[in-house]
Amino acid sequence: MSGLAGAVLCAVLATAGLYAAPSTPATKPPLFEPRVVDVKVEGVSLERVDVSLQIALRASRNVTIRTLTFSDGFIDKIPVSVAPVEGLWVLRRGEEFVIPPRVQVTAYARDALGVASLADLLGRKEVDARALVEMSFDTPWMARMFGTATDVAITEVAFKAPVPAAPAMLQTFARLGAGVVEFLQRQAAPALSAGPNGQAASREVLDRFRQSVATVETEYEIAGGPAPGRRTITTLGLWWTPSIYCTTREAFEPWRYNPTEASQLQIQGAQLRADATRVRINSASSPIDIDARELRQRMPKSPNRRVYSLASGEPRRMQLGVRTAPAALLCLRLRDDTGPAVPTNDSLGAPGPVAAFVVDPGRGLIWTEASSSSGSVLTLRTPVHRQSLGSPLVTSAAVVGLVASPDTAWDARTIAAAAARAVRITARPAAQRAGL
Repeated sequence: MSGLAGAVLCAVLATAGLYAAPSTPATKPPLFEPRVVDVKVEGVSLERVDVSLQIALRASRNVTIRTLTFSDGFIDKIPVSVAPVEGLWVLRRGEEFVIPPRVQVTAYARDALGVASLADLLGRKEVDARALVEMSFDTPWMARMFGTATDVAITEVAFKAPVPAAPAMLQTFARLGAGVVEFLQRQAAPALSAGPNGQAASREVLDRFRQSVATVETEYEIAGGPAPGRRTITTLGLWWTPSIYCTTREAFEPWRYNPTEASQLQIQGAQLRADATRVRINSASSPIDIDARELRQRMPKSPNRRVYSLASGEPRRMQLGVRTAPAALLCLRLRDDTGPAVPTNDSLGAPGPVAAFVVDPGRGLIWTEASSSSGSVLTLRTPVHRQSLGSPLVTSAAVVGLVASPDTAWDARTIAAAAARAVRITARPAAQRAGL
């Protein structure tokens, strides 16, 4: 077993802490109190580490759970992917229920390299852990008569998680010193980011499409509520033509898609300072500032979904934007000049290797496999991290999609349709401002 895989394993085992954030006497009993029953290592390789968790839930009321879905999982700065589980589990008030299917957790070494020091994680007693947990549950029969029969509750957990002692084989390696771990981390990085056809393929993709990719930074301020302050969100986007820029709707309105922000604004008394919102596209030629007020007025409507927030312990209704809706792909016409669109392939068939960019240009490319799904959506076989949201999904020759969520992308035809109805926005050269 390599030292790199061992270091990632130690980090992944800490994922158990993601599901056991304690409540305090000052808060109401939460709707669900989860507990990790046990953790098993399912597989370890240079590319990934797989573990499974047995989870038990205690509910503060009678409820029937249908699915558990996890997103935006982190151990320190290392993203982890958690597979959803499905079933039909009846929980009785105050009684603990063990969810029969085991929860599968995966850490990909490609996501760990360059974002955290594995040697540092090996030497720590605890790490920061966080994730979004979403549960769908059946409503009582009366509620089914007047609304949907199944509801969704979503909450964020964030706290310190202990790092368990390394297995015997890893302890021997760890004693060789942090320098050895860091050396292997640096040596493994080029191989893991090179993709299925080696480093030459990655260089070819970068050379062909790097100039078509640009980040968009949205700075906004939330006043009041439990966590007031300024935020800056950076998202990727694609220059479809020299004048049309396409990215996710979330890039411009992150508070509509983030459950924690939405809960603060809709339930917990916070307000968005609309006059404090700033938007900048970091074009390769020169940065472009966009009038956020004009953008807000001209953006078309995009669908929401109704969910319950568990941020205050008691379920409260709120709305979240639908990341994968076709209307959540937004293209802006920023110039009058015309030019050719990027080369595309809109007939993706069998699963094939594709690459996505990440916000940090030093990270290189993230490789996965994509296949056509229902409607206008491509399915990603290996999930990508949220730092790839808005990235074009590319082969060495063409753009095949644009990343909508960790496991889905809009296909090339959907991008073309969004570009055809691009919203005209006044662009101006970027002015100097603090924070960006």
